[in-house]
Amino acid sequence: MNLDELKIAWQVYDKKIQSSQAINEKIIESMIKEKSSSRVASIKKQYLFFCIMLGAEFILTIAILTGNPFDFKYSLQFIPYILLGICIMIAFINIFQLYKKLNDHFSGNPIGVFLRTVVESYEQNKVYEKWFGILFFAVGLIIPLSFLPNKIAKNGLSTALLETALMMTGTLVLYWVAFRLGAFKSRNEEKFRNYLHELNELKAMSLELDSND
Repeated sequence: MNLDELKIAWQVYDKKIQSSQAINEKIIESMIKEKSSSRVASIKKQYLFFCIMLGAEFILTIAILTGNPFDFKYSLQFIPYILLGICIMIAFINIFQLYKKLNDHFSGNPIGVFLRTVVESYEQNKVYEKWFGILFFAVGLIIPLSFLPNKIAKNGLSTALLETALMMTGTLVLYWVAFRLGAFKSRNEEKFRNYLHELNELKAMSLELDSND
């Protein structure tokens, strides 16, 4: 075999290797995309449920502010519900943005790009989630105070203060239990991060096997 024939044979072999790598990568990406697709569908249903729930809570909050079913006498008593309405709107906007990112990036990008984008989005969202959690907790904590003037008028100062303190303590306990149970932990980010790690690991293994061949 002369030099030209050797070059041609090597080029053919090199193309076969590249073709094999491309096929392996497509199989790997297809497998990870199928997993991610199932996760995305689940999250979209979850976000849709949250949006419906937030919508119902917002309507209820507006009803409290406009209808005054608790017979509040002072404007200060409505402040917790105004803050609650703001929290609900912020949460709705954030969930809608995350939903849109999931929907747009998943359908329009390779799986590797999608996973990196969505992991970065969840990472950036952690700062927002932290401050939103603090604000939502603060609102939940001060809501019992809105009933204090009515309780004082009905039951006297000491009984009203005791009942309000118990309600605030109950709120603290509920938030602490929820935190300990991981209610505020983003499991979706962890799943997508695992998918990205699995994708990179499988690609590296495929490349190593092809290079050994």
